[in-house]
Amino acid sequence: MSPGGEAYSEAAHIQALGKPHDGPDTIGNVLCLCPNCHVLFDRGALQLTDDLKVLNGLNRGFEAALTKAKEHHIKVECIRQHRARWADR
Repeated sequence: MSPGGEAYSEAAHIQALGKPHDGPDTIGNVLCLCPNCHVLFDRGALQLTDDLKVLNGLNRGFEAALTKAKEHHIKVECIRQHRARWADR
């Protein structure tokens, strides 16, 4: 929440932009997240399965099903790249 009590969200790229990740800057590579979840996702503490379940990145345990707008088509290759980025850590 903002100081005025309004909800606040951020656009989080699934596959990071720029070198060495080279993710596309497209809607299919973006999630709308609260600031805390954005940081957790960017650092691998939250990850997605191919069928859009949210995983705890530390123990791979199920956290929740991702809430998604029907018309938002998330690119599974971006999800896979994000998971692979954190797999060896």
